[in-house]
Amino acid sequence: MKQFRSKINSTSQPRFKKTAAQTFLAFLFVILLIISWTMPHHHAVYANTPPEGEPVNLIGHTNSGNGSALRSEPHIDSLTFIVHLAQGTKLEVVSKVTGDSWNSSDQWFYVRDIAGNRYGYVHEKLVTLTDPPINQSPPGPDAEFDQYLASQNFPESYKPALRQLHHIHPQWKFIAFHVKDVASPAPNRLPLSFAKALDEESKPKRNMVNRTAILSHRSYEKADYDFRTDTWTVYDAGGWMGASRAIIAYSMDPRNFLDEAQIFQFEQLTYHPEAHPISGVEAAITGTFMAGKTVTFTDLDGNEQTMTYPEIFMDAASRMGVNPFFLVQRCLTEVGRNGSDSVSGTVSGYEGYYNFYNIGASAGSNPILNGLKYARYGSSGSGPTDNERQRYKLPWVSPWHAIVGGAAWIGEGYILAGQDNSYLQKFNIDGGTYGTYWHQYMGNVYAPSIEATRVYDMYRTQGLLDMPFAFKIPVMTEMPATLSPYPSGKLSCNNWLKSITLSEGALSPAFDPEVYTYNIIGETAGTLTVSAAPYHSGCTVTGTGAKTLQPGSNTIVLNAVSASGHTRQYTMTLTYAPTTPTDPTTTTPTTTPTTQPTTPTTQPTTTPTSPSFTLELSDGYKIKNNFLMNAWPP
Repeated sequence: MKQFRSKINSTSQPRFKKTAAQTFLAFLFVILLIISWTMPHHHAVYANTPPEGEPVNLIGHTNSGNGSALRSEPHIDSLTFIVHLAQGTKLEVVSKVTGDSWNSSDQWFYVRDIAGNRYGYVHEKLVTLTDPPINQSPPGPDAEFDQYLASQNFPESYKPALRQLHHIHPQWKFIAFHVKDVASPAPNRLPLSFAKALDEESKPKRNMVNRTAILSHRSYEKADYDFRTDTWTVYDAGGWMGASRAIIAYSMDPRNFLDEAQIFQFEQLTYHPEAHPISGVEAAITGTFMAGKTVTFTDLDGNEQTMTYPEIFMDAASRMGVNPFFLVQRCLTEVGRNGSDSVSGTVSGYEGYYNFYNIGASAGSNPILNGLKYARYGSSGSGPTDNERQRYKLPWVSPWHAIVGGAAWIGEGYILAGQDNSYLQKFNIDGGTYGTYWHQYMGNVYAPSIEATRVYDMYRTQGLLDMPFAFKIPVMTEMPATLSPYPSGKLSCNNWLKSITLSEGALSPAFDPEVYTYNIIGETAGTLTVSAAPYHSGCTVTGTGAKTLQPGSNTIVLNAVSASGHTRQYTMTLTYAPTTPTDPTTTTPTTTPTTQPTTPTTQPTTTPTSPSFTLELSDGYKIKNNFLMNAWPP
């Protein structure tokens, strides 16, 4: 290929003159080049036409605790990124294709994110497949199972999904847990409504999301969000902030999780040796900080022992009657697959102390130190009591003490107290348990879904899905007519006004972004101009502009609409009384002569009689200098 070089000499004249057409074409070329640079090179996939590849047609769930990227193409590129999917997100896995290699695999799934109704690609390593196919046919009639569901008083909206699960796993048992309202009198408490449970769980600090959560999952309530600065209150280290009512509603609606994987957030957490072999624990810790390691410690009798981590979890299960798979997943949820300072044994001031479940790690600037303080000193903060030493194996001076003693703490405080599945440990809504609404193990609103996905993956890997599991499924009254939807919006909900300005008059009370009803006081003419400014650039305001006032009461409504489409109304009322001009009173002056005139006697003069008339104001006349004038006013 020939190379063309151009030499530019600042003192020379151009060899050719550009025509206007050439200049325009050059300008157009530059514009197109800029557009090509700024446009993504990959197309977002939202059409439901599957690409060519190996058919899969199964339901799946994302399995990464760090989230899984949904991409427009099977390539690891910032331009292909669509959205992060939280762990446990339910997918329709349509097909498998070849793409960029990651983690020793170049296989990708073409999927539909069911909740967000978005299509794209997720790497196969980030998806756990389940057995049910997409759009499987409903099972045939089963009179015996329907009779069982009726005996449990399951609502109709629960039954289709439970029938499908029973068809696939007939040995599974579904128990309806009818939740009671703690505000009603004991012992015969009334049923709890879904709306009331949601109101309670939506209070500040009870449910949280991480700072990586999309905007529709974050709370915009006053305690959680500052609309003036567009910032959220961080309640816990790591960027944990208040969850939105919408994501809490989705997470609390049990009907959203009646599928083969998510059902395990309702699994009763007692230990069953036939369903919980050590091989499942070994599989669960593969690839984590505990894999292939042993722990040497002094047992309660003063003897030195060495055990693997799977053996320790099985020891905890048999001693405390708690599901070992649950214990492993609770540990990994709390400290991560790579471990944290809670389990290092090297934190300054707490060397040789461990906390595998983050017990006592209350929200704050340093929850890990709070947890290690509990591991060393117990609840008093000055040293474990004799009861804590005996029941919870405190202080936790080895991983064995922390895992076994922590299992006793969880079992006694939660599982044996009625919070015997992951859902109820997150949402302690039943009035028959201790600490209704606040005695909740974790703040993460996604936690039950995360743990369910991990536990399901363990059971499936070990071929244990046909074990006789029991699922305790909450039932509340007045459930929404349809399943509570998954919020997927990524736009701001900030719709507060920063100011309202009037051309005349003033607001009473003075403007406050959180006051929504005003009177307009002061003198106003027949037209009033209203303007307003929002805090957030994505918020639009309708209802502003010039207003023609009508006699009497006038109402002006401003609608502040957030980028997400949520509306906040500000209402102003004023009474307009138009001023009526008052005409001056017309007075006819009377002239009184100062001297009586002399009347001639010989030849009298006849004085003509002036015609009589009444001057009305409407005639538009006045008297000036003894003359009758028109053209009123002058």
